[in-house]
Amino acid sequence: MKLFDFLKRNTIGLFIETKRDGRGAFDNIKTDYVLSRSLYSSAPADSGAYSNYANYSLGNYSTKTYIDTFSWFIGLPEITAESDTFTADIQKYLTNNKNKLLAIYRQTMIDGKHFVWLRAEKNIKGKIIMQIKQIPLENVIEDDCIKDSLDNYTKFVIETVEKWKDKNFDKKATIKIELTAGKELITIDGDLPPQYNSKHIENTNSLNFVPVYCLYNNKQTFLKDGIPEIAAAVPFILRYDATLRKLGKHIDEILDPKIQARVKNVSDFLKYSFGFTAEDLENINSGKQSIDISQFKAAILSGENDSVNFIQQPNNAESAISLLKLLHWIIIELTMPEYLYGTAMNSTNASVQEQSPVWAKKVEGRQGEYNDFYIWLSDVFYLFQNAINGRDIYSTDGGADDVSIRWAELTVKDDVQVMNALATFINAMDKAMIMGLVSPQSAFNTLKTFISIPNDYETEKEAAAEWIKLKINLEALQDRIRSGDIDAGDAIEDLFKEVD
Repeated sequence: MKLFDFLKRNTIGLFIETKRDGRGAFDNIKTDYVLSRSLYSSAPADSGAYSNYANYSLGNYSTKTYIDTFSWFIGLPEITAESDTFTADIQKYLTNNKNKLLAIYRQTMIDGKHFVWLRAEKNIKGKIIMQIKQIPLENVIEDDCIKDSLDNYTKFVIETVEKWKDKNFDKKATIKIELTAGKELITIDGDLPPQYNSKHIENTNSLNFVPVYCLYNNKQTFLKDGIPEIAAAVPFILRYDATLRKLGKHIDEILDPKIQARVKNVSDFLKYSFGFTAEDLENINSGKQSIDISQFKAAILSGENDSVNFIQQPNNAESAISLLKLLHWIIIELTMPEYLYGTAMNSTNASVQEQSPVWAKKVEGRQGEYNDFYIWLSDVFYLFQNAINGRDIYSTDGGADDVSIRWAELTVKDDVQVMNALATFINAMDKAMIMGLVSPQSAFNTLKTFISIPNDYETEKEAAAEWIKLKINLEALQDRIRSGDIDAGDAIEDLFKEVD
């Protein structure tokens, strides 16, 4: 292709013809949350050919650990307002509900989006509190939900199906909950569940809004839903599983060799080489019994041109192992640094020090995405407290109209502590090598995990050997200078000659 022909092409990479229209191209894309949940829970749910967990299971070693670790690192923010009382109350509320909030992070990462409903309920002491309730994605009737111009819900509809037994009779009910400003309408179709006393219940409250929030994971303007956290790694998990299965089958075939026999009398060969009886031979001929090569004792040949050879498949396992290592590295790159998994595999040459800033930025970015949720939660908490107490209890010391969200620093480092820890580690490794507990290469690989060392073990060992040699020569020259055997200037000149 000539350069001019290339420049005349209508499509180059991501640049397309102006006649092509991308509007609506992503409208029908739906998140396969069933597969995403299966990958997280390792539960074998099946929702189609490509959603079958069995196709991913052998490569699914990172999903749960990654999502759990990521959620934990995000943590809880510090919410402050002019009112010190409000600041203390909201912070206490977050702390008391930490597990629920981390569970919300996890479910949002798994499903791509997640609904949170804040509802006033009585606890076991009869005190009204604001409960955090998670709404499963599949229970929301999104077509019936309505939002205003500020993206707040003015109508939210939930529908669940409950099944139970009553005196050995199967019972079933469809429960529909419709939330609007100041009202909660519950309609039951079917049998009446034991926790309800009516099929039509209407609860009212003093809120002029619907206290439901939808969190999105990796929200994009061109997608209706969020993107599950593991989405980018899923194709590589699928390929890892397929490759590992092929490798296992390949190794099984290597471990189970076959024989090629050219014999004049097959019955005699099987009889004497395998120890088969006449009845065994009859069963083999009729297909009732198969020949097990492990029963092969020795080749007893009777014909002049008889021969027996083992047929063994070539060992191509190294190629598959190399591919698995590559896939593992890609999965790690698409999730989180390997040291956070708690593994000791050296699939990356980057140290903890080099990987940590990238991970910190990723966590900080996700924390920023949750700011709007926590501002909303603070506002709802404030309004709930006003409704419960019948007045604004925070107005006397500044109010809670303007809240700020602040997250804890993720990478606070103390250089002195780092250097002390490094010195302790080196001394421990030195003693371990002297005692013969670890090899120098193992000590080197462990050290490389914590500090940046660009070379591999062999290269570094050669450079270290040269340095030790130079150090010994330098000490020897110093002894000669002290004894008067050589002039200092001549000693330095000799040293530079050795270096050259």
